[in-house]
Amino acid sequence: MKLIANKKIDWHKILLILFLQLALSTCSVVYKNTGDVLIGFAQDETVPYVLASNDVELGCAMSKAFTPFILSFSRVTAHPNELSIMLYLLAGSCSEFMAWEEDLRYLRALYSKNVPEAEDARIAQKRFMTQAARRHLAGYQSLVLAIAEPGGACPDFDSDNAELYWLLGLLDGLQAMLNDLASEGIANVPLDIASKVGRGSACLDNEKWWGLPKAIQAAIWVNIPNDKPAGVDPLNVLDQSMQIGIKQGVRVSQVLAAKVHMGLGNIEQVKSIIRSHKKAIVNTPSKPEFRLLDELATVQLLAISDHLWTEATGKRTPISGLGTFWDDPKGAVDTINIDDML
Repeated sequence: MKLIANKKIDWHKILLILFLQLALSTCSVVYKNTGDVLIGFAQDETVPYVLASNDVELGCAMSKAFTPFILSFSRVTAHPNELSIMLYLLAGSCSEFMAWEEDLRYLRALYSKNVPEAEDARIAQKRFMTQAARRHLAGYQSLVLAIAEPGGACPDFDSDNAELYWLLGLLDGLQAMLNDLASEGIANVPLDIASKVGRGSACLDNEKWWGLPKAIQAAIWVNIPNDKPAGVDPLNVLDQSMQIGIKQGVRVSQVLAAKVHMGLGNIEQVKSIIRSHKKAIVNTPSKPEFRLLDELATVQLLAISDHLWTEATGKRTPISGLGTFWDDPKGAVDTINIDDML
């Protein structure tokens, strides 16, 4: 029997392989540790900072730039589902802003009888609404992964932050459904989300969270009457919820009420809500730690005001004109600004 001759061992190759394995392993540890640190910092510092800011556009830009970066760390560590809830809520709002601008372009085109321009604006608007619906749906799905799926037994919240993320996730779900309906269902948001969100809202204290949980429920009851408890008037619930939000300085419930009344064709009631909001932001400062949400409510009500103004006059709400309307008594509002003509 022949003996196999010993071959010379190439230690350089072995060392190179060992070095590469060690380097890759070290990189994975570094990436994971970096991700954990950044996600922890975002939850502890970035979220409170953004919520306390008063610049909605800056918060919008932050969410669009920051979302893919922070969520990419889910490849090396636990997925930051709670962060995703708020990031997608803001990112979806960015898309809504663009959709609102296209809606105004559509109304101006109708006002000037420019049919091709109106058709193009409507197409663009639906595209942005579809994008908003998809982002909000992603935020709602993050809620399901982070805490639980709404509609069943209420979760055992271990902190105020958990309740806040639950509330923001419910808003994600509601907005996903509304935006998808506005875009003719292109985003394929499940319609049963509305009922789940309504039941999930009952898990939160209405007084503690600015009247928003009941406002969400009431908005859903108007659109899905079969879910409404017997003997309950959703519009009365909305009005009571608005008053809570006005007093506490977080007036998101006014936006839901305005949207509900817009859908019902109650334009005078919509105007009344906008007027009330303008007085409220003068008389009652925003709750400091949630200033962004209150500013977002103002931006959304201004968008509704712009829609009404543009539909009636061909141009949006005048500068400093929130709470005024074109058909107010003469002298109540100046609809012509000479600076705009220069």
